[in-house]
Amino acid sequence: MFVVREDIIISINRGDAKAFEQLYSTYYVYLCAVATKYVYRTDAAQEIVNDVFLNVWNNHETLTHPVNAYLIRSVQNRCLNYLRQQRIQEVPLSEVQESLLNIRESQVEIESQPLAKLENKEFEEKIYVAVNKLPPKCRDIFTQYLYYDKSYDEIAKANNITTSTVRVQIKIGLSKLKELLEDIYPLFLLVFNFIQK
Repeated sequence: MFVVREDIIISINRGDAKAFEQLYSTYYVYLCAVATKYVYRTDAAQEIVNDVFLNVWNNHETLTHPVNAYLIRSVQNRCLNYLRQQRIQEVPLSEVQESLLNIRESQVEIESQPLAKLENKEFEEKIYVAVNKLPPKCRDIFTQYLYYDKSYDEIAKANNITTSTVRVQIKIGLSKLKELLEDIYPLFLLVFNFIQK
């Protein structure tokens, strides 16, 4: 899972809007995917995620590092509230609708259980193992890009290489990871924000 650096959270605590924008852009797509999994509606998922970020900004002084688990749980809780609201508004519900709402609610609640956390950890470990199988130079560059959220320019400067070399190494890394990760590769792209990058 991608992680926003602690210094960014500290800047957000101080009310830095640019640092907050970085947090938002890092997690927005992933959190929308999490919300859609429960509410099945893109517009509702986006609204839920935006509400979570609004709440984060309104309480920015209390935000702590790391934020991953907090943001995911906040989205899950709002999804649960949304589903319960649906139950109230859509009366009378058919038996099928009632069952679907029950399943979706239980899905949200199950996600906070240890087994769900274990599944997330297993996913992260698969990524870690796959990245470690990359050729040394590629792995080093890819790790800086993936886990430390450095730009092509920052990596190029730090490693005394050209930006185009960094770009090529990232492409090589993605190509090899596609082979190594197989069916979880699309989820990897989404979770690590490659869609926006």
